[in-house]
Amino acid sequence: MAFVPDYRASFDATVTFRNGGGLSAHGFRLDLPGPDVSAAEIGPLFVQHLGLLMVDRVEITNVDVFEEQHKGSRNVPISSVGSRRIVELNHVIRAGMITYPGLPGPEIEPFLTREASRAQ
Repeated sequence: MAFVPDYRASFDATVTFRNGGGLSAHGFRLDLPGPDVSAAEIGPLFVQHLGLLMVDRVEITNVDVFEEQHKGSRNVPISSVGSRRIVELNHVIRAGMITYPGLPGPEIEPFLTREASRAQ
């Protein structure tokens, strides 16, 4: 597997809200999906990362894009795989299986059989 570098940006941001008020950030760092991301594209990533609502306008300035390992951005899908590994931790749940000590095991039974569904 080829190494795919991670990219981050450092920038200043000014956010104004529709209901009044604002927010400013200086030297904020954010994971990017690649090196060719414009300030206009960083604005929505910034808003999504912070989970902001009722945003009227975002102004992004002093953008510096550089190679740096991703630190993790909330709510922002990053397509780069870089040096990260995905570890599958799912389990198959079975009837009566102890899923957490002290809690009863799950009861698994058909809600609606195929035959009964024809009437629906």
